[in-house]
Amino acid sequence: MATYSVDQFTSQIAARGIASPNKFEVLFTRVPSAALMGGNSVQDLNLMCESVSLSGRILQSMVDRQYGLNREIAYNGPTYTPVTISFLCSANYIEKRIFDRWNNMVVDISKGYDVAYYKDYIGEMQVVALDVKGEPAFKMTYKECWPKTISNIELNHSTLNAPVRMTVELQYA
Repeated sequence: MATYSVDQFTSQIAARGIASPNKFEVLFTRVPSAALMGGNSVQDLNLMCESVSLSGRILQSMVDRQYGLNREIAYNGPTYTPVTISFLCSANYIEKRIFDRWNNMVVDISKGYDVAYYKDYIGEMQVVALDVKGEPAFKMTYKECWPKTISNIELNHSTLNAPVRMTVELQYA
């Protein structure tokens, strides 16, 4: 068994550094144009993003019951957890308007709850983790994304000087 010293650990940190969770940018590279009506742009979303999760990946598995040990074995392709993004809302709620319009494109309640064609409501987003110098260290691209869930926004009279936040869950391929 290998033993490691504190000096080895500190030299490893000094050589590679440690990733910081507050250095990132979110870039919506494609959003359906109908979601951006009224002069809104993807820059409105990119700028106001407060937090984002790098998604996980789940392998589907089943128990293999043969003679001896029971084993969990993988089958089929992976599934992906939705991406959760939190936005600060500007005074005129541009961010909420964009995601409400985008979500309504998927199933338009004014048109009898018809589901739109998939190609018409998907977008694309990149999350870029930055190093201490602000250079890209890790990039994840979410293709065919669309807003599955737009969480409620709580308003109350007892909250003073706090920004309004909105959380969106994006599904993707």
